[in-house]
Parts: sequence; C-alpha cells; structure tokens
Amino acid sequence: MQTIVVFSGAGLSAESGIPTFRDAGGLWENHRFEEVASPEGWRRDPELVLRFYGLRHEAIAQAEPNDAHRAIADLEQRYRVINWTQNIDNLLERAGCTDVRHMHGSVFRQKCEHHREAASGKGWCDYLGECPRPVQPGDLCPECGGQLRPDVVWFGESVQFEFSEVHAMCRELEQNDGVFICVGTSGMVQPAASLISLFAGVRRKYLINPDAVPVGDYELLAESASTGLRRLARVL
Repeated sequence: MQTIVVFSGAGLSAESGIPTFRDAGGLWENHRFEEVASPEGWRRDPELVLRFYGLRHEAIAQAEPNDAHRAIADLEQRYRVINWTQNIDNLLERAGCTDVRHMHGSVFRQKCEHHREAASGKGWCDYLGECPRPVQPGDLCPECGGQLRPDVVWFGESVQFEFSEVHAMCRELEQNDGVFICVGTSGMVQPAASLISLFAGVRRKYLINPDAVPVGDYELLAESASTGLRRLARVL
C-alpha cells in the first residue's frame, strides 16, 4: 500500500468555521495574539490565556468536519495516510483519519505549566492528559501541582515533530512513488516552506490553497481545501 503524507494548515479547517489567527487582523478582543498565545502572555495573565483557549475549545467542539477532512479520511481506503497538521482541532480525527500528528499540539490535551521542553531544556514535568473540557484556573497538575494549560505550541515554543522522522518519510515517498499534499497553507512561512523544499524530490506532490503561488514543479490547485482535495482524490 502506497503512502500519502498530508501537511495541513489553518485553511483545512476554515470551511468548518474555525477562525484563524489572521481572521481578525491579528487581534482578539483588542489583545494581540502574542499576548494570549505566548509564554510571556501566560506569565502576565494566565486567566486571560485560559479564557481565550476556552473559547477556542468550545468553538472547535461545536464545529463539524468539512468535505476536506472527509476527503482525506476517504483516502485511507486506498492508501496509508499520514497527517501532519498545524491545526489544534480534532476535526481530522472526527472525520475518520487514524494517523494524525499535531505539530502545534491540540486544544483537547492538557499539560503542566512546568512541562519539559526537550529542545530548550526548560521545565521538568512530563504530565500530559486528555482535555475534554476547557482548562480552568485552579486546575492543577496531578504530578507536581502546577497550573494546567492547553497542550498547544505558543509563539517562541518548539514545534512538536522530529525532523529525522520527516526525512525518513520523505525518502519513503521518493523510493515508493508516494504522494505529498500540502493543503490549507500558502507554503511561504515556516514550517511549511521547509517541508515543501524537503519533499521536492517526490514525484507526485501537490499544493492546494487559493492564495498559494507556484513552487518548483509542485502541481498547484489554487482553490479551497475541500474543492482541491475532492478533485485530487479522483485522480490519485
């Protein structure tokens, strides 16, 4: 069974009504997103940060997978599909995808404010748990007693994936005529830009985004995630 790697950004879930950081011009209730999605913002006002993520948790819980999520899930009938997503929602899983790696974490997991970061060496606590409801002030880590926070990657924190694994997957696609799909991101910012460059040697590779520009010999589908993925699924 051949392998498809799907790298997805915010555009994948936009049709489900999930707002992106850019939708409101970089502001939430007149707060810059760096104020509610950064270690500095957490130290300054953790209750504000938890309120912001509580609203996102509730919005995601009320949203439904769209045709783009379902198109990816349907590919599992014919392919081994691996999802690397920047999205913190669970819509891929709810659509039926079985292998989803959250590079920016998930609002449906929680960790301690003193969590250990392998890349930076900061922190000491290894607690990680499910988060079926929004984290509240006073929700404490069962291991060390620190305040719990959503398991999401903030500005300035390390993305949750190993480049060695990415390189290995790239070689597999090159050697076995696999497929690389980049959807819901322009591909111009990190880590999308690095992944697009890394997978350039894969023969079958596609970029799906209405605002994307041509990159190398990628086949560009300048349309919405759902339209592009449905079209692509018919020819794979």
